[in-house]
Amino acid sequence: MKRSRSVWERKPVGAVLLIFAALIAVSIVCRVAFYRFEYDAQYYPVDYGRFNYFSYFTIQSNLLVMLYCFFSALAVFGVRRMQWIRHPGFGLFVTTYILITGAVYCSGFPMGLTPPLVWDTPYHCMLNSFQILHHMIMPPVMLIFWLLQGREPPLRARLLPAVGLYPLVYSLISIARGVWIKPTFFAYPFYNPEFLVNTVFPGKNAAISTGYLIMLPLLIFGIGLFILVAAILFIIHQTQCKKRGANSDVQK
Repeated sequence: MKRSRSVWERKPVGAVLLIFAALIAVSIVCRVAFYRFEYDAQYYPVDYGRFNYFSYFTIQSNLLVMLYCFFSALAVFGVRRMQWIRHPGFGLFVTTYILITGAVYCSGFPMGLTPPLVWDTPYHCMLNSFQILHHMIMPPVMLIFWLLQGREPPLRARLLPAVGLYPLVYSLISIARGVWIKPTFFAYPFYNPEFLVNTVFPGKNAAISTGYLIMLPLLIFGIGLFILVAAILFIIHQTQCKKRGANSDVQK
């Protein structure tokens, strides 16, 4: 019986990955090039400059996706020096990060933490198209690509805790920046101790230190969520490997 080709051997898949890598690159370049500050008391009270755009986990995770898609496309097209990207560990990390990005953004709408999508001007249409690309299109695209890779060698479970290292470091730096660097900037409300205090104890004069006490379990929960999503992707991949007769040699 003829073996079906791996997703890494399908040139159309490489073309699709290359298109999405280009879309992300264009979106980020346009966002920086056409930057315009628009005052918003709730979401954007201070102009931190165009390059502050890279402070968001959304952009960093999408940059990782862009590089992953680009290198993966080259691997699909047969570039030998890019074959290292086929290691499923890279896909596990990148897919986990972009799925969390999309989940956090979409869950922010009902809670009023995510700026609403407005389509009243060409500029807003451009910005919100990029928002949809980064948060609503790329997560399912990467999930689908992950599900197609089941023939690749299985992974080691010890890789899972490492998934939480980058978001942990990112969180600590984001909190420290908001506390010590002026003008004050917190990439996300849950890094702001004052926001947490006002949310949990509205109308009360609670100490800012209380905000950090609230933040600690939230931070632990957040990192745990990254590891949980990675564990789900890990289980799916391991199951696929067994079903599709993947190489039994576990990659290191």
